[in-house]
Amino acid sequence: MNKQEVLSILDQYGLSAKKSLGQNFLCNDDVIGDILDLSELDKTTTCLEIGPGLGALSEKAVDLCGTYVAVEIDTRFSDRLHAIIEDKGGTVIYKDYLALGKDDLPDPEMAPDVILSNLPYYVMTPIMLKVMKDFPACRKMVFMVEEEALDRIFARPGTKQYGPLSILTDLFGKKRKCFNVDGGSFYPAPNTVSSVIEIVAEGNTWNPEWIGFVESAFALRRKTLVNSLSSGGKYSKESILAALKALDIKETVRSEELQPADLVKMYEILHEGKDEN
Repeated sequence: MNKQEVLSILDQYGLSAKKSLGQNFLCNDDVIGDILDLSELDKTTTCLEIGPGLGALSEKAVDLCGTYVAVEIDTRFSDRLHAIIEDKGGTVIYKDYLALGKDDLPDPEMAPDVILSNLPYYVMTPIMLKVMKDFPACRKMVFMVEEEALDRIFARPGTKQYGPLSILTDLFGKKRKCFNVDGGSFYPAPNTVSSVIEIVAEGNTWNPEWIGFVESAFALRRKTLVNSLSSGGKYSKESILAALKALDIKETVRSEELQPADLVKMYEILHEGKDEN
């Protein structure tokens, strides 16, 4: 799909980009091909795409994978997506992904192998956290994000940007920046550079319960871990202090000083013997 094709589709269906939804339509066939190559789709793959828009990826992905489901917030695209997805056996759900429940899926037990999304900056973090919570067995996620967001995704301990997003993506799997995409690859062209990243699951160690725990650890970012974790009422200061002692970590530590693995060990000690169900 190139720019002329995008303009033709917009004209055919009477559509336009909504700035409020962060819509910029991908119109570079080389980039589309590179993303699909990264995704490694085949007929055994169940693929979930969040925000297909005009379907630059969708119209090819639906042919490559065994099961394809898209979630699109903008119902204006329904005629276009029906023609390129649903007529080929794929499914489109018209809903804000952040409000999506399991009952909205064609199969409540759906477990996508691959998740694709071009993520607007303003919803990047909540969507990434939700997919990790909703689909813990997903083997690969391929996201396009604004380049400046990489500082938050790849942040290391002790830095200003280090927080739940960088920690939880670390724990989910191996992540890497794959390539940049310039503004000219979109219509309308944004004033920013985008980056394509992948997160590949490593083993079966991921626990979605870590999300709430890590978010609690950063609830009071300028306070100590003890004060931050205890502020929600789920953990007592005494139990947190005991866990820190067991791990030989100072009582005054702040969350941003800890490695992802340290937080996992804290979680395990605090939840040892508890019924998680």
